[in-house]
Amino acid sequence: MLLEERLNNWVDSYNRNGYLNGTILIASNESILLNRGFGMANWEHSVPNVPTTKFRIGSLTKAFTAMAIFQLHEKQKLNIDEYVGKYLHDYPNGQQITIYHCLTNSSGIPNYTNAPDFWFRTMRLPSTLDQLIDSFKGSELEFEPGSEFGYSNSAYALLTAIIEKVSDMSYADYILQYICHPLGMYHTGCDDGVKVIPGLASGYSFWEEPIHSAYADMSFPLGSYGLYSTTEDLFIWDQALKFSNILPKELTEKMLTPNLGSYACGWMVSEVMGKKCVHHFGDISGFSSDFLRFVDDQVTIIFLSNMNVTPVMHLSRVIAKIVFDKNVSSPAPAVPIAFTNKESIVGQYAIENEDKVLTITIINKDLYLTIPKMYGALYKFKLIPFFHDATRTAFLTEMIYERLIFYYSLSGEIERVQYVDCYDKTYMLFKQ
Repeated sequence: MLLEERLNNWVDSYNRNGYLNGTILIASNESILLNRGFGMANWEHSVPNVPTTKFRIGSLTKAFTAMAIFQLHEKQKLNIDEYVGKYLHDYPNGQQITIYHCLTNSSGIPNYTNAPDFWFRTMRLPSTLDQLIDSFKGSELEFEPGSEFGYSNSAYALLTAIIEKVSDMSYADYILQYICHPLGMYHTGCDDGVKVIPGLASGYSFWEEPIHSAYADMSFPLGSYGLYSTTEDLFIWDQALKFSNILPKELTEKMLTPNLGSYACGWMVSEVMGKKCVHHFGDISGFSSDFLRFVDDQVTIIFLSNMNVTPVMHLSRVIAKIVFDKNVSSPAPAVPIAFTNKESIVGQYAIENEDKVLTITIINKDLYLTIPKMYGALYKFKLIPFFHDATRTAFLTEMIYERLIFYYSLSGEIERVQYVDCYDKTYMLFKQ
């Protein structure tokens, strides 16, 4: 079977159950193998996702910020080994932290999105870049700059400020003028949350049905996680990095060389399935994204989603397995069968060896599973019975591919319960 056919078959099996939301682009040797949209860009108006739909790309933005810094380095407007204090004069510890420390997340500056009130309050409020920097600049460094890796949106906020100061342009204008437009990326830009962006998807979460995600004010993400793009534009970006189109080869290589651990400048570089992969993940307010560049194998996988429960990082790696000719499984069709003994499985279930509880309830004769996911947030999915006999009953969840299997003893009592999550990890459950 041809690779394109295998990819489309797998994608179709996920899509028929509604498990794919967003757009996926897969390319090999500069040829696009698959470029499709899934689910809804806007649920309110029944607008589907298509290959040209724009998505907020979260921390995939950091790669663009790193490129801007390296371009300014090449033009001798700054030097990546200089201290940030040279450009941001009143920044505490500015004579200890270099631009390169910020690029490689080794600055020691605490990550402002980890602050206790960020998710509940701060992310919803407007802020200028200066106000944002003021909010964390008084914090103690978490470690000596350059000694450890510590992911920090704060460091990328400093880089954003340096780009604006050195170029005498706004971050948004710089990215368009020196990166996007020269490459022909006309569907990429900085989302300030005010300007209307034609074709931009809305971001969603899930509780029994698609719901609005928590609001994020877009005045301050900027160079940390503020851009929007399309899979097609990001493929142009991928090719520009490959051919060093807007930065000399030696500087591109420096930018993509890991510093501490696997983090380079706006990219991670590690082995995925035993192959060198340049990659990054992003998430913001209902959107999640993953970008895999298997540089030696010339394979690119870009997955942009506007449904925050869609496990893009896992699915992009499953896609990579298909590309590299490894066996993968596909979900059974979510066709409900009759299951009358619903009351018997209602209750709370603890996951073995984990501080996590799943709850099964009945609403209007339908079974629902409530479960904590990323950042501890709770989600609620309908359970669809798809197999039943004397030994077991199996359920699929709606919206993401998860399974619950109840095994029965000879007397018909529930003997054990198995839960397979959307990352294909299997857990034993114990009723509380």
